[in-house]
Amino acid sequence: MHCSIEKARREHRHLLEPEVLSLLRDYGLRVPPHKVVREEPEALDAARAMGWPVVMKIVSPEILHKTEAGGVILDIQNEKHLRDAFSRLSSLRDQGKRVEGFIIYPFQKHQVELSVGLIRDAQFGPVITFGLGGIWIEVFRDLAFGLAPLSPEEAEEMLESIRGRALLRGFRKQPPADRQSLTELLVRVSRMAEKEEAIQEMDLNPVFPLDQGYFIADARIIL
Repeated sequence: MHCSIEKARREHRHLLEPEVLSLLRDYGLRVPPHKVVREEPEALDAARAMGWPVVMKIVSPEILHKTEAGGVILDIQNEKHLRDAFSRLSSLRDQGKRVEGFIIYPFQKHQVELSVGLIRDAQFGPVITFGLGGIWIEVFRDLAFGLAPLSPEEAEEMLESIRGRALLRGFRKQPPADRQSLTELLVRVSRMAEKEEAIQEMDLNPVFPLDQGYFIADARIIL
């Protein structure tokens, strides 16, 4: 069992986002550069080091759905914006929420948003999902399903089986996605699902397909 999962289970909570990223990295997934901070000067230093714009999110064991709670601020363009963002997120402490800190990422935008997920089914075991992400996951429900462990061929078949597969081939000057990296992502998630039996659900959404690699913009795991 991964040390992050073991610690979270001892404390009777779900994984915090920095712990999720650590787990994903240890299984060979590409995670974005990020920094966990607790005070405003640390946040400013982290953002300057990464380069503007950045994203700031709250890290709290009591807030699973950060966007709905107002715990995510996107496209922070400069120091003034970051100070404002830090103040807004810090106000969640005043609402009685337990706040461990704040996580800062580089801000990425992409016309195509994908999702990669894991559902542990009582009958079939770990089921891996792939499809359109962002708001489109609710609108179109364009998902492919595969049983862990996935072979590279099965993962490639999942890429081809969604209705939005043409988006992966490039359009309107958008370069084609790095299909090999996406295939590798699905295979590695399936291996993690087999080994980490405490994971009940995982949601990587959105995942931006790049011409080299991919960018995981949000990650959530439920134990």
